Amino acid sequence: MAEVTDLIVNPTFIWGSDHGWQPLCCSLSINDTLPQCGRPPSGHPFYCVAHNRKEAWQGIMQDISNQIKVSLEYNVEACVSISGPVELADVRVTLKLENAGNNVSYVSLASGPVSKQEWAVLKGKLKIDAAPVKALVYLEGPPGGVDILASRFSITSELKEPDVGGNVLVNPTFNAGLEGWWGLGCQVMHSGVNDWKGIKGPSGKPFAVALNRREGWQGIAQNITDLVQPNANYLLAAMVRTTGSSHEIPNVSATIKLDFGGSNIRYIPVGRVKASNTEWVLLEGKFNLDSLARAAIFYLEGPPNGVDLLVSTVVIKRPNPPQCQGSSAMKQVEEHNTQIRISESITQNATFAHGLQNWNFKGCNGLVCDSLEGSKVLPLEGKFFAVATQRTDTWSGIEQTITNRINLETMYDVVATVRMSGNCSRAPVRASLYLQEADKSERYITMGSIEATSTEWKYLKGRLILLKAPAIASVYLEGPPPGTDILVDSFLIQPASKPEAAAPPVITNPKYGVNIVENYDLKHGLKHWFGQGCAQLSIASGAPTIVPPAAAMSLACPPYLSGYCLIASNRTQFWEGPAQTITDKLELYVSYQVSAWVRVGRCQGKVGQKVNVALSLDGKWVTGGDVEADDKSWKEIMGSFRLEKKPKHAMVYAQGPESGVDLMLAGLQIFAVDRSARIPILKVQADKVRKRDVFLKLKNGNNCPVPSGISVRIEQTSRSFPLGSCINRWSLDNNSYKQFFLQNFNWAVFENEIKWGWTEPQRGIFNYKDADEMIEFCLQHQIPMRGHCIFWEADCSCQDWLKTLSPTEVADALQNRAVDLLSRYRGKFQHYDVNNEMLHGCFFRDRLGPDILPYMFKMAHQFDPEAVLFVNDYHVEDGEDGNSTPEKYVEQIKWLMKKGAPVGGIGVQGHVDTPIGPIICNSLDKLSTVGLPIWMTEIDVAADNEYIRADDLEVMLWESFAHPSVEGIMLWGFWEGACSRKNGFLVDSDKRVNAAGKRFISVKEEWTTRLHGRAGQYGELCFRGYYGRYKAIVDLGELGEVAVDFEVPKGNRTLVLELSL
Repeated sequence: MAEVTDLIVNPTFIWGSDHGWQPLCCSLSINDTLPQCGRPPSGHPFYCVAHNRKEAWQGIMQDISNQIKVSLEYNVEACVSISGPVELADVRVTLKLENAGNNVSYVSLASGPVSKQEWAVLKGKLKIDAAPVKALVYLEGPPGGVDILASRFSITSELKEPDVGGNVLVNPTFNAGLEGWWGLGCQVMHSGVNDWKGIKGPSGKPFAVALNRREGWQGIAQNITDLVQPNANYLLAAMVRTTGSSHEIPNVSATIKLDFGGSNIRYIPVGRVKASNTEWVLLEGKFNLDSLARAAIFYLEGPPNGVDLLVSTVVIKRPNPPQCQGSSAMKQVEEHNTQIRISESITQNATFAHGLQNWNFKGCNGLVCDSLEGSKVLPLEGKFFAVATQRTDTWSGIEQTITNRINLETMYDVVATVRMSGNCSRAPVRASLYLQEADKSERYITMGSIEATSTEWKYLKGRLILLKAPAIASVYLEGPPPGTDILVDSFLIQPASKPEAAAPPVITNPKYGVNIVENYDLKHGLKHWFGQGCAQLSIASGAPTIVPPAAAMSLACPPYLSGYCLIASNRTQFWEGPAQTITDKLELYVSYQVSAWVRVGRCQGKVGQKVNVALSLDGKWVTGGDVEADDKSWKEIMGSFRLEKKPKHAMVYAQGPESGVDLMLAGLQIFAVDRSARIPILKVQADKVRKRDVFLKLKNGNNCPVPSGISVRIEQTSRSFPLGSCINRWSLDNNSYKQFFLQNFNWAVFENEIKWGWTEPQRGIFNYKDADEMIEFCLQHQIPMRGHCIFWEADCSCQDWLKTLSPTEVADALQNRAVDLLSRYRGKFQHYDVNNEMLHGCFFRDRLGPDILPYMFKMAHQFDPEAVLFVNDYHVEDGEDGNSTPEKYVEQIKWLMKKGAPVGGIGVQGHVDTPIGPIICNSLDKLSTVGLPIWMTEIDVAADNEYIRADDLEVMLWESFAHPSVEGIMLWGFWEGACSRKNGFLVDSDKRVNAAGKRFISVKEEWTTRLHGRAGQYGELCFRGYYGRYKAIVDLGELGEVAVDFEVPKGNRTLVLELSL
């Protein structure tokens, strides 16, 4: 049985307009006359009207600050219509959250196109993770002059009572009075069968009352020593409530006291909830007792003195048995239980239940407390949290040594609950690993990071694997600027839970090549289209009549376009534009391509107008392509996406230009792509650009042709085409990692070890040890190397000390960096990425002017003239970022070369989420007009499902290999735990080659020539093979086999070779 509660006061408006509701900068009235959309479906004639609206955001509003509960999921439902000069408009349910520090955020709860001819029901979900200062919910959306009608507006939740099945407690429902329970430092009484002081229990059930409480820890308790087992998972659920005066909403906590004898006592926090004096709330938690105590006491506590604590049904039980594991509820419980397993954590006293035992502080002081800032900051889960205060540097923080507790080659999950306090309201917090080797050399590794705030707790997550036993290993939290305190609720490092490998996805009805956008050619006027916000739509002619190039490459029969376009005018916000609902058109796991022509109206001098085709999926924004448009010509938008979860509401729309600028959209297409159909075409193309005809003349020792019909095997022993990967120093301690790398790659790039932030993390303190060792490894195995990178233009990737320098000091530091690095490694690296990501960053350009960019190339060439110097950037190949389109990249490269920069190659990183072959090919074609070699420098794909990851990787590999301008491919990692993207790996940490890894090996094998033939009449053998080194193995019968080495270099003419056996 469940009680349904509604956050909304007067949800059906039958109590009038002044009860609960407020107008949001407009007028509000309650009507009972029959509207154009018909009688309200609520069953009564009353409905609310928001009129005299001048802006899209104006509507009806209600304050739900005191009703909304943290972590409780609510169902949002609004029955609405419109009235006014438009037939259709988008109506939205929006939540405005005002948090501490004047931090305001807006959340879209439900939205959809609404007609004035009928009532529509908008549905959505609401859940908040932290209590706001104020929470307002309101209806908005239609343009000014359009009335919003509402007949019902509800935000409801089901308060489900705990199921007592499997419960281990005595008298969990208090049906037997207070049997098994007692008051902990206070009086406890039973409510009786009816009520207590007018308060009824949930569903009329009895309850216990802890009263005359003088301390927060006092409450109701039960001895569970003989009721629970050590090292077993338990779930807790309890219905609680409070009465009495309190200046703030009280917390109710569930705690277990473990008594091991003497003064050895531990307290285990189980769960906590914000209680209410008006309704019952559900307190949930979980625990696992890692050892057997002499006594285990469970109790409920928390409200301040003078506040009575009411407790109804209390359940402690084991999770459901294994036969129930298929249910979604069971999976949620299992996930909840395995997220934090305190007993398995290699950090001791991870929740600070024993104060600062086991913890140290680097460059700061520390303390443990149960609240800060006048109880505004409270522990998230336990009873205490740690504070690293009086920090003197960014690396200052809380630390623990884990040297003897970490297992080698074991993947660990790192989870820390953190926030900040002090003058800085937002800054990155990093979980770092410090290693000291036997020779006293040191290494620092970032395990994970998060943008922390001073307003809420956040989960910092990362991963850790150690491959070589250090002399000392410790973990610590660092990052914010000096003077900012780091608060830590918990810091756990536990063996990673490994889910079972997912099965290949089942795609039932993809409808490849079919446009899911209705009336895309506008032959039916504005049917199916509506304007977002205040945007007014109209149709005009003069648009292109051909499909954009990338889409034309994907479609077997590209349609001709009508030449009509949508014009969105009267725009007051960047997000306003033409939109269409596509909820029922999308299939899971299908790769969709997005294509359109876009343009803007007169910009009145406003340059750089971005246009973006986006998808709204249950209120979440997904890009479908981004480009910088102007009023002079039509621009192609190209993009892609894939869904792994079915949305309840999906909408596609165009947005981007500044308010007042008209947006023009033509020929929008969204269609499923059969990516496998393009692979045979790419194989034919690769045959043309990567292979050569070879004519072998085989002769014996007497310089005579070998006998006709003799057996000959051709084995390619190495490829001349570069296929490499990034590697890092600490992974080279893993022999399996090294073996996979050496067997499958012939080039290397260092992930971090020659970046400036690695080699000089603090001014004047250098670290080249890691890079030296990696260079030695590569030279030993004759592996050519790319140097990544000399400089990095992105502000977030520059050292903090560099940001404090004056322009003159920055120029000096830049010169010293180039001299130090390039002189030390002169002749070692075949390539250098000179200044990484110049399309996205502006650190050096802002401080030293634009001419510093070509100067960096000149300087690099001066100190290492043999190295090929590259530009390197991301989102160039996938259409997702208007800042880094191929056209902008070409423009930047040509500008650099005009300024005298010796640019020798174009780096395309290849971090693509949903690769579509024609989009990548289209981008590479544009880049090839520069005439420089292109390298795919950092390819990684990161789908959760390893079979989709395999398909993504195959697309990237074949598109790159088959393109004539691409002269090398580098992956950005291959081993789990050694990839920048969590799911980008090809080999699991347990050494299993997954589906993506197997596909990589299979494709690589296709790029290798192997054949068996017989010599012709004159000892000849002809074949077509990939460029590289070969062995010809000739079977001479009784004389055995003879092998001869030869090479097939790049060339267009038939290679004629005479081989003497």
